Amino acid sequence: MRSVGLLVALAVTLGCGGKPPPIDEPDSGPFVDQAGFKPRSFGVTVTGKGRPVIFIPGLGCPGEVWDETVAHLGEAVQSHVLTLSGFAGRPAIRGALSATVRKELVRYIRSNHLKSPVIVGHSMGGFIAYWLAATASAQLGGVIVVDAGPALADNDVETAKTLRNAWAQAGDDELVDQIRSAYSSMTKDQKRMEPIIQLVAKSDRQAIGDSIYEMVRTDLRDKMPDITVPLLLVLADGGYQSTYKSLAQPIPHHEVVVLAKTKHFVMFDDPPAWFATLDKFLVDHP
Repeated sequence: MRSVGLLVALAVTLGCGGKPPPIDEPDSGPFVDQAGFKPRSFGVTVTGKGRPVIFIPGLGCPGEVWDETVAHLGEAVQSHVLTLSGFAGRPAIRGALSATVRKELVRYIRSNHLKSPVIVGHSMGGFIAYWLAATASAQLGGVIVVDAGPALADNDVETAKTLRNAWAQAGDDELVDQIRSAYSSMTKDQKRMEPIIQLVAKSDRQAIGDSIYEMVRTDLRDKMPDITVPLLLVLADGGYQSTYKSLAQPIPHHEVVVLAKTKHFVMFDDPPAWFATLDKFLVDHP
């Protein structure tokens, strides 16, 4: 069980890799801009009236992981905070979650006439942000990926199945223990993480398992040169820095910032540094 737990934590942290399935293009056609479009793969809370910024949380996480960030930005932006379906008590959907979120975000942006929104994605949300940027750069004004990569080398289908089953087949008590073990190690601020853990524990275990499987089996590395929008990679001060930096190298317009002494949830561990990094990107890319 210890080895499975380590694999689970690794998947939650890295969020992707392996052999790629076919990657199709964003939705197109006469109804893609249809007013009143309601996505099925995520719920969204909108606040503020300024520049649109879309926040995507990580695996199992609620939109509340962005509460302090949204409060910091205030009315300067229009914040669109997502909670993905199947996570944090939101009903699950059938089908591949990351792929569906990526498609529906394109339609959401068009249908709501969001002009050059900035995408901010953490962990699994960062993986989706890479995918969105690689297939719909023209729709975006910038991308901030927080401690995530577009692929995890050497993960095969058997690893994907093991990770999926570790979540999908977990008993009630075991699931909570897995969540607490995996997520509590990803921040220095245990007080801030505790309510997040409680919400992650309300996730659909099959949705978590299937999402891990999808990400492990989806490799976006060959799509990185297609990202033409400015991209900022904000990294935790941990052992995956070199991997994430290397995977981002093919992106034409990107920069990397490492926040010293932070873990995976960098926005919890050093809010002032995170806010300063975010603010600078928004100023530099109006």
